[in-house]
Amino acid sequence: MGRHVGDFPLEELKGYRPELMNKPNDFDEFWKRKKEEINHLEPIVKMELRDFPHPGIEVYDVVFTSWDGTPLNGMLMKPVGAAKCPLIFHFHGYTGHRGFPLDYLKFTSLGAAVLAYDVRGQGNSPDYARYSNGSRVQGWMLDGIFEPENYYYTNVYCDILMQWKWLKSDAFPFKPTSIGLCGGSQGGGLALAAAGLVKCADFVIADYPFLAHFERAIDVALAGPYMEIVNFFKWHDPEYMKYDQVLKTLGYIDCVHFCEKVECPVMMSIGLEDAVTPPSTVFAAYNHVKSKGKSIDAYPQFTHEGNPFHDEKKLAFLLKHMK
Repeated sequence: MGRHVGDFPLEELKGYRPELMNKPNDFDEFWKRKKEEINHLEPIVKMELRDFPHPGIEVYDVVFTSWDGTPLNGMLMKPVGAAKCPLIFHFHGYTGHRGFPLDYLKFTSLGAAVLAYDVRGQGNSPDYARYSNGSRVQGWMLDGIFEPENYYYTNVYCDILMQWKWLKSDAFPFKPTSIGLCGGSQGGGLALAAAGLVKCADFVIADYPFLAHFERAIDVALAGPYMEIVNFFKWHDPEYMKYDQVLKTLGYIDCVHFCEKVECPVMMSIGLEDAVTPPSTVFAAYNHVKSKGKSIDAYPQFTHEGNPFHDEKKLAFLLKHMK
């Protein structure tokens, strides 16, 4: 415990596989119960075709009513008239949004459909959850931090379970021949956690994933969302009296704790100058992924940013694993 500057050298990162000291004893039971709650609910979905200047692509605005009545705003792109095709379920970064159709043409050019939502409370999606404590620091990291059952990211993960139920159902507008989970930063963490939650994704692409290895992240991150937790301790709990309570809640949603259940092919990346999602936290997730078909690319001069060189590798990965 305590703030440090810097991270491990690459050779040490490659073997960094920390023990899961912060994984709650009832982790599996907790998420089994959440899944059972979701299984009793039926998604309510409204879709509206929008104009898009591409003759081969249909674009729909989607409003998905989630488990607590929150209307999540999303977008579905698919090849015109396709009854079957691969599907990429894409998650956006922290404070971001689902993006624009042009952002996903690189995927649809390969014949894939794309489903993307504004995460609750972000983009144009509201958040109907109610918390007994405010975050006291701007952002979502601390909403419900003392309530594992109603923590912000617990609710986000339940949204994903609800969305997965829809896209695997007969009510979904086409039959996915394969389903990949993709995203960067927050989106990368959600993709890894979702893969562990549903256990039946066909592949995962996770760039510099957030929501990973919290006990180290809040020690070494120097920017970005982890700093909300750091600043909470600094200004409201300078002696870390509530540290164990905070880390227990985070333990239920730490994507590292889901990685042992991920057996599908996984492609990851990290910039070694990343101060937002420190490389050690990303390698902690990667080294806990159970899949033998996994790879991680480390880029020495990149920070927390897009990487066009890696984007080409991702297209090759998609061509290999989409069905």
